[in-house]
Amino acid sequence: MKTLKFLAVCLLASLVVGCGGGAPTATQPPAEVPTAAPSLSPAEEWAKANEVGQYQPATLDWAAIEAAAKAEGTVVVYANSSRIEDEIELFQAKYPDITLEGYDVDDIATKMAEEQKAGNVVGDVWFNSDGNILFGEFVPNQWLWPFVPDPSLMPITADQPFAVARYGVRALGYNFELYPDGCPINTWWQLTEAAYKGKVFIEDPLSDVSTMAILTEISQHGDELAAAYQEQYGKEWTTDSAYGDDTPNAAWLWIKKYAQNSPGLQPGGDEVVQAFATPGMTEAGVGFTSYSKYRDTLKGELVFDVCKGVKPVMGVKTSSYLAIATNAPHPNAAKLFINFVLSDEGRAPWNVIGDYPARTDQSAPEGAIPVAELNVWTMDDAFIYVNISAMRDFWTLNLLQ
Repeated sequence: MKTLKFLAVCLLASLVVGCGGGAPTATQPPAEVPTAAPSLSPAEEWAKANEVGQYQPATLDWAAIEAAAKAEGTVVVYANSSRIEDEIELFQAKYPDITLEGYDVDDIATKMAEEQKAGNVVGDVWFNSDGNILFGEFVPNQWLWPFVPDPSLMPITADQPFAVARYGVRALGYNFELYPDGCPINTWWQLTEAAYKGKVFIEDPLSDVSTMAILTEISQHGDELAAAYQEQYGKEWTTDSAYGDDTPNAAWLWIKKYAQNSPGLQPGGDEVVQAFATPGMTEAGVGFTSYSKYRDTLKGELVFDVCKGVKPVMGVKTSSYLAIATNAPHPNAAKLFINFVLSDEGRAPWNVIGDYPARTDQSAPEGAIPVAELNVWTMDDAFIYVNISAMRDFWTLNLLQ
């Protein structure tokens, strides 16, 4: 009986509460714990403080940048172009308070990487076409940062955020004094034949990473070289005596046969074009060189022109990138230099036939092959970075055959 009374009391109490006799306590949502902002690396802290890369503001205060650049007093530029010497005079005329130290450096990537590793940064600006190393090593290590003065005039993307100073073309060229009717070859496969043994000049790929990168790019284009082989010889490229397990496509076969045909290796680009296009020669071959060397033809120093109709293409398109080094001692002067070299005034040394502006409001010089008519392959920097070591080994092995 006592148990029944107890249950009745409990039931009555619960009904009283349910009818408003006592308001239940509201359950509060758990307080949100503030999430700590992701910490920045030292390189990112530097980039943020100096407003480069993703930290570049939408609107740039050029008066403040110039004032800071003048206070820095110097800018150091590493360029893979001898024309940086011509740029010095132009830059100094516009900015007499800032000393431009411009150096034509063969191996910019190695030099700038060592400076970063040593914590002794000297070079402010990367002005170089080795995009495979830029994207493969420098970007992941946060050693370089983009700075684009006017993104609306520069075709940048999330994958390629750097300003491009110019596009170039490494083309097959000939001596028009000896061959007044035009290029003596019509296909790349002729370069692998006995008639051109030792007569196809190229900058030594083992000492010039840009040339090795171009060979690596060529290795992607097996289908085009297979079609050219079929057209030249009337048979499949796999029937060639040099075909084997080491030639996965026709491009590798072409590189193999070219390496085994005693290529005329030269220490630099000037030596390449001089080897086959010096006025007064009685015998000459052909060579892979920069289309921009045509400027020396206009000066009367060379008799060089490019093989426009050769198959499968006349050459390979390259990009010359601009970037600012992490911990650059003169970041504002670096910004000023990049803005200047992209301007109409500052690009004068590279405003020549064979070089093409990257800015959408600038045009190639009169007399240049129109961009729409350039039959070229474009460098695939990601592919090159992954495959260039294999190409180096392949080239070296066949060069010794």
